[in-house]
Amino acid sequence: MSHKSLALICLSALALGALRAEAAPPPAAAPTLNIIYLVPTDMEPLPGHRERLGKILLEMRDFYNRELARNGSPARLRMPLDPKTGLVALDEVKGTHPLDGYPYEGGWKTALPDVEAHFKAHPERRSSDRTLIILPTRPKPTVPFYGFGNYCFALDYEGFDYKDCGQDTPAGRKFKPWYGGMAHELGHGLGLPHTHATKSQAKLYGTALMGAGNRTLGFTPTFLTPGDCAFLESSPPCRVFTPRPLKKAEGFKPDIRREAGGVRVSGVLPTGCSVRRIVAAYDKDDFGSVNDNYDAESFVVPFDTEGRFDFAFPMEEIHPGRTDKVQIQLRLVHDDGTVELLRHTLP
Repeated sequence: MSHKSLALICLSALALGALRAEAAPPPAAAPTLNIIYLVPTDMEPLPGHRERLGKILLEMRDFYNRELARNGSPARLRMPLDPKTGLVALDEVKGTHPLDGYPYEGGWKTALPDVEAHFKAHPERRSSDRTLIILPTRPKPTVPFYGFGNYCFALDYEGFDYKDCGQDTPAGRKFKPWYGGMAHELGHGLGLPHTHATKSQAKLYGTALMGAGNRTLGFTPTFLTPGDCAFLESSPPCRVFTPRPLKKAEGFKPDIRREAGGVRVSGVLPTGCSVRRIVAAYDKDDFGSVNDNYDAESFVVPFDTEGRFDFAFPMEEIHPGRTDKVQIQLRLVHDDGTVELLRHTLP
């Protein structure tokens, strides 16, 4: 690795922690993740669901917070806790449809009205604008399992228990994708896009959660990238600062170009915009749909007090693609968690 590229990576890490001094501890009423256990009309909650999922979610929260701390971020993921057990608390909601009324394809269309009706009837139950929705299932799961805007979906099955984490047993192998998958989809609900480990990250930390970490978490080394943590800093259930009012980067046009041996991005953010972080992704081969960016390495782009930045991708950190096609994606992360996405396909 060249000294120049190492400096750029170090700058990215410094950029992530640069605002630490201004962050104050969250107030007592700081927003938490909303966690809904949505029960279909033809089902009851699965046995022990509160204890099992309360422990699973507690471990998941602790994973996120260990990774935020390792990356030097003051942000911390907050989930509601049951004061009696110390486990994560679930908000149980009775749905208006049977289980087959919440299919994988399009099930959000029936689930979200049920959840929103619950929040309308009980506005005090909505702590933030980010919500995890868990549905109980029968042996062949068919329910939604994905991120959808500020919502994310996961499932519960009978016997879904953290005691099986890391175990090379039938129960452990069943647990693995649903636990890692829930943590991955939670990342989407908190505002994280897909990302791939850089070459050095893969050697040091393993698999990126927002890459293939949905099948490794709890079993082999899995981590959050600095870019992930940049997004989480502004996500309401993680944020530890008072956000500025949203002001988008109207008219912002960065300069993105190939140069000898690599790609450089530069520009100046509009004065007064509420951008807190810039995360640049190097996406290869295919980039037409939501799931085409699993192979995209991401980097936090530092900018000065005037909003100026000049960043060269450290090419020795980027895995080769199958083709020469490359799209650069700049995500402008605002204080309130809003993300503006700018795409540029390289000629």
